[in-house]
Amino acid sequence: MAGHKLLLPLGVLLAAAGLSGCGDADKSAGGGRFHTLADEKTEARQYLPEDLPIPEGAGITFTQGEQSEGKKSSMLIYQTKESMAALGTTYQKYVREKELERGTEIVDNRNLLINGKVNGSYSYSIIGSPSDSERGGNEIIVTWIMN
Repeated sequence: MAGHKLLLPLGVLLAAAGLSGCGDADKSAGGGRFHTLADEKTEARQYLPEDLPIPEGAGITFTQGEQSEGKKSSMLIYQTKESMAALGTTYQKYVREKELERGTEIVDNRNLLINGKVNGSYSYSIIGSPSDSERGGNEIIVTWIMN
């Protein structure tokens, strides 16, 4: 009988220890690991928000920033194994938290399109689709134009 009294507290302790490993402060609401563009060791930040979330392990394939006729524009393209669901959730959350003006928001298991425009200030788009060059991966294109 004394053995049964020990089993319940021991079981609760083991369950609590197992659940404590389930949380991860570096995970987004979508389940993937993200960091900010400022954490990247690249010139990719030019004219892009430094707090833009980027999945860990993403491979930046193209970046360009330029200033022309008083407008600063930037494009960032990266490949990732992160799911479209996690990408969509992360970018939707980012747009809401930054209180960015939203236009179109389409997120499904194969596509991502989030864009917006504030007249006289900025426009942005975040577009994602399955990668042609990386099986099981996704390609994300971010454009940001400041007026």
